[in-house]
Amino acid sequence: MNFSPALKLLLAVFLPLTLFWKLTVKADNDDRRKDDVIAFLARQGFHEIVTEGLDFRGIQAVNGACHMRIVMPSYYGADRDMIRNLVTADDTLIFVHRGRVYQEQPILLTVSAELWTRALGKMGFADHHTPVLAVVAKRRCDGDRLPWEELQ
Repeated sequence: MNFSPALKLLLAVFLPLTLFWKLTVKADNDDRRKDDVIAFLARQGFHEIVTEGLDFRGIQAVNGACHMRIVMPSYYGADRDMIRNLVTADDTLIFVHRGRVYQEQPILLTVSAELWTRALGKMGFADHHTPVLAVVAKRRCDGDRLPWEELQ
């Protein structure tokens, strides 16, 4: 097979560029986001904050009689059933994304935000993403009344 010189030139230029791009993209740093959530909870008066040792990323926080579990689920909603299994009859479930509270995970919003942030990150414009948070809290905690906008 004979290839045109223009095609060979394009391959010679773009193949190294794409390989370089893929090798230099940093992995997401979820620890920084988890630290932000822990600091936020501490400012809200939660004294016992424990990072769970589970397969998914989660935080347990206690403030007196208020017990709260914060989970960082997948942005595309794959953890939806697992999270619903964490909720008991005495609990409420809310989702927080970019400081706003939702009763259901805003999957279209979180998918589009994640893909946009990844694209910006690959171009060097964004250095972190803002994951969605699933908050399972006792009803008396009023978890939806916390100033989640401070986490933007």
